[in-house]
Amino acid sequence: MMLNILGAVLLIVGFYAAWRLAPKRPDAPAAGWFPDPASKSPRSRLWDGQAWTARVTGGAERANRGHHFRGRFWGRWVWSLAAALVVLGIGIAAYQATENVHVMAVTSFLAMALVCWAFYGFVDRQLSLRDVIGLRQVAAVAVASAGATFLVALNLNDLTGSIGGISLATALVGFTEETAKLLVPIALFLLGTYRNPRAGVAIGLASGFGFAIAETTLYAYQTAAASGPAFCGGETPAVTTGSVIAAQVARIFGVSPFHWLFTGIAVAIAWRAWHLYGRKGMPAAIGGIVLVMVVHSLNDTSATLGCGEPTVQSLLAMVRYVLVIVMYLVFKAWTRKHTPPTMIGSVSKGWTPKHLGEQQVSADEAPAQGDPAREPADG
Repeated sequence: MMLNILGAVLLIVGFYAAWRLAPKRPDAPAAGWFPDPASKSPRSRLWDGQAWTARVTGGAERANRGHHFRGRFWGRWVWSLAAALVVLGIGIAAYQATENVHVMAVTSFLAMALVCWAFYGFVDRQLSLRDVIGLRQVAAVAVASAGATFLVALNLNDLTGSIGGISLATALVGFTEETAKLLVPIALFLLGTYRNPRAGVAIGLASGFGFAIAETTLYAYQTAAASGPAFCGGETPAVTTGSVIAAQVARIFGVSPFHWLFTGIAVAIAWRAWHLYGRKGMPAAIGGIVLVMVVHSLNDTSATLGCGEPTVQSLLAMVRYVLVIVMYLVFKAWTRKHTPPTMIGSVSKGWTPKHLGEQQVSADEAPAQGDPAREPADG
């Protein structure tokens, strides 16, 4: 009951703040023709003020497409990650000395928040998110998403678990949890706010951050109390201080990143489709969201496989860690489509836009004003 009340308060307060603080900024950079970052030849492509479009025309200048493993990789985000490690070290030592679960919960909350902030700082360096959204809006969305975690996701997971056990719960977890995480971003979009694709990426990440922080903190208590999900059925294994620490560290660095990567991918696909194609982009947007839900469910379902077979379970655990890297690459592939013209040449080749589609237009055609041009599907 208390979690439901807390969830409702966080959801309402966070959502209202995000809505009231919605950015009203001019497009940055402004619409215009720029050297095509997706082409190795001299050519210009239309940036409509919010996203790269498929419109291309001849040009005299070739884009600086960056270099592999060079660019805007390192930044202040590294200090946030280092701070997370320091917090974990101090918190773990304090937990081992006191065996007070509140110490582990606070440690998990702070470390998870710092890891989230580090990742956001990294993406901001590539996409210049600060040009379209402020930190207050990001924090508000994260708070609202944390509320949706307690109020929506936990209740839906409990419902599916009570109906069909752990098998049904894990099979549907991608649909229940992604629904909870997308609730706030889509509601804000429908209210006419945060429609810039880069702002969409930012609030998609923020929603994943809020979910990850809330869930990781809650799991500190559940793991210590041996009340978390038993994926192989039967009783939850005996809990020790070491097992709680190991579980929380693994969750912070190996499990929780899925939350913001999954939601970030879904939002990147949906916001681009809606921005460039309007209602015609609805199938692509829904398809991207559903695909993310399916992958999420498959990932969690893998935890129920290989029960009683330690070797199989170890291999599946390694596969899940590899999947984190794969999801990051997919996230990068979709979000780099919105790397703004001002960042081209500064970011690495990996963050330079690719596969933007191609529609030849005359060189003297002016950028659309006020209403983004509808484009053919990306090639």
